Amino acid sequence: MSIGNITKLFKGDRIVWCIFFTLCILSLIEVFSASSSKTFNTSFWSPIITHGKFIAGGVIVAWLVHTFKIEWIKSSTKWVYLAGIAMLIYALFNGVSINVSRRWIYIFGVQFQHFEIVKLGVVMLIALILTKAMEGERTYLSWDSALALISKKLKGDNREGDYTMRSIIVCVAIPCAFIFTENLSTVIIIAAVAFLMMIFGNVNWKHLLLLTGTLAAFAISGILLLHMVPEEFKEYGSIGSKIVTWKHRIVDGTDSFKIQDADDVVISGNEQLVYSKVAISEGGVTGRGPGNSVRRDFIPHAYNDFIFSIILEELGLLGGIFTIILYLTLLYRCGVIARDCDDPYAIFLVTGLGVLICIQAMMHMTISVTTFVSGQPLPLISQGGTSFIINCTYIGIIQCVSKYVRRQNRETTKETTDTQETQTN
Repeated sequence: MSIGNITKLFKGDRIVWCIFFTLCILSLIEVFSASSSKTFNTSFWSPIITHGKFIAGGVIVAWLVHTFKIEWIKSSTKWVYLAGIAMLIYALFNGVSINVSRRWIYIFGVQFQHFEIVKLGVVMLIALILTKAMEGERTYLSWDSALALISKKLKGDNREGDYTMRSIIVCVAIPCAFIFTENLSTVIIIAAVAFLMMIFGNVNWKHLLLLTGTLAAFAISGILLLHMVPEEFKEYGSIGSKIVTWKHRIVDGTDSFKIQDADDVVISGNEQLVYSKVAISEGGVTGRGPGNSVRRDFIPHAYNDFIFSIILEELGLLGGIFTIILYLTLLYRCGVIARDCDDPYAIFLVTGLGVLICIQAMMHMTISVTTFVSGQPLPLISQGGTSFIINCTYIGIIQCVSKYVRRQNRETTKETTDTQETQTN
């Protein structure tokens, strides 16, 4: 297939497509290497064949979504958001519990990571709220749902900026209330993306400062209270066990900044944390080479939660920097697409998705080099089923907006040319 035919098939931003396929190739190599421990229970090729199928499926999904019209995506906003809420409610009763957290559900026999749908729905709804606010409309939450009723009751006054921020807080608070005890890092990601989207949407800076101060006060108070929680608290069911786990993660995280003697390091029960640091240190500048990781067999779930550590061990500091540059370039290209777009919804949507991918990637990388554990996968690289497919959906939506921008630019150029020819005649 010639380059011209490939360009016609994969429309949109070429750089984004290049980044996407580079991340998929990197994922195929590193997941294959990091999945060595799984081959003992299956066959040598089984893990990579399974992951390869998801990558192929993800590419197909990204291509299909990028052929959509932006109007279709916009009209599906409330349904995607409500689908995420429905999945959260379903997970309360039928979720798959792993390590006292319901992070998966089964849909038609397929294990589904529903938090990814929630993230997408929140970003889409915030984009819609900001769009309607820019257009001066106050009926953007008028559809018959609990969200609309709650938002109207919290309106408080007639200031548009305040109303917009309250609406966004409500649309974020509802799913986060379900997720908070199951996956705190996901709540942090959603809150961070929402906050940045409000900044991009020119929400009143005084309201943002007030929100920042309030959240900071809650966070500090929560950390102080966690330090006072006794170990016996874990006997009070799953919630008590989760609270004690948070306490340990905060304590361990603060201890990571202290210099420890090698003899004082406890390995048992901390294999992920200890061996991920060993893998990073042994990687050096250039790494051991693809497929030559030694520590992958000692890190539980190295192919998912700590894949960046394996990248640093095999590809070294240079490989790690290259991976970071890929994500930052993707974020930059999303900004370029948003800059050239004239549809407010598309602008906020592509910006929000770019920020979402980048923040999750940076959180995963930060966790790999510290002692915090969150279970956040590295987008488009970590082994995953439905989560990988949904991340590919993000790319498809970004390219859908890019395709819209390119069509818009062609029409503008054509109109300018026709006008100049008319004036000449």
